[in-house]
Amino acid sequence: MKNNWSIRPATHADIAIITRHRFHREDEQQQDLDAYANWLAGTLAAGNYLGLLAQSGDTVVAGAGLSILDWGPIRGDTQGHRGRIVNVYTAPDWRRLGIARALVAGVLQLGKERGLKTFNLSASEQGQALYQDLGFVSYPTEMIYRA
Repeated sequence: MKNNWSIRPATHADIAIITRHRFHREDEQQQDLDAYANWLAGTLAAGNYLGLLAQSGDTVVAGAGLSILDWGPIRGDTQGHRGRIVNVYTAPDWRRLGIARALVAGVLQLGKERGLKTFNLSASEQGQALYQDLGFVSYPTEMIYRA
């Protein structure tokens, strides 16, 4: 039954699941998965990754995470940290049921409880409407350089 799911915090035991949410395509490189799992273990232990998972029975059907970044103070936010929403994934058969919305709202709340005021994310075309509904706005001045 598709309306029978609940949300729980992610733990160290969920590293493989979270890593698969991050790297969900069939052609992913094992070295990328291993590197991410190792990073996640450390950041979870340090308390700088807050994750939520949606579960139906014993099966995790979706997840979302918040990576807490030491960003430095910015105008209007002297706290110095920001939250980056990551690993938002819902299994195909469980999409369009409000699960991702509940998970993202949940990790935003966890971040706010930690004093975070600024959050960012990278949105797929399919996810943009959801994030806009939650209050995110496009930020067109951001760029990326890869060496």
